[in-house]
Amino acid sequence: MYNNLTHGKMKKLFLLLLIVIALPSFGQSKEDSLAIKKATLDYIEGWATGNVERIQNSVSPELSKRRVAATGEFVYIQDMSRSLLCMSALGNAKGVRMPDLTPGTDLAPEIKILDIDGTNASVKTWNAKYGFFDYIHLSKAGGKWMTVNVLWDMNKKP
Repeated sequence: MYNNLTHGKMKKLFLLLLIVIALPSFGQSKEDSLAIKKATLDYIEGWATGNVERIQNSVSPELSKRRVAATGEFVYIQDMSRSLLCMSALGNAKGVRMPDLTPGTDLAPEIKILDIDGTNASVKTWNAKYGFFDYIHLSKAGGKWMTVNVLWDMNKKP
């Protein structure tokens, strides 16, 4: 009797655990993952190539792009809106004004989706060519994924 009761409880516990593990994946679809990657690439590649149209199609007009920086003991925030991002991109149309750390290679950013929860997602990108990374928050509205927040910094030197 004890073994059957314990076995039954263990079976229920195992099934409950499987449901809990599987729940986060129900809100995600392959289409969402592909659209999130596309929006992320449009943001990064649009900036690097000076393609403002790609930026405007993938970045919210309310973008807040920030970097925490320091000069000596003074810590400050570098802040950029979508319009400033577009202006920066227009300058890049003639060539990115950052040191090219991998000359002769394509941009090829690495993209990792960290989380998708309903209509919100977090992504991390790494860019070896220009030596920076982004933590990106995207939101889906009207069936479209858009970048709304970016926290970025330079990659640590080896």
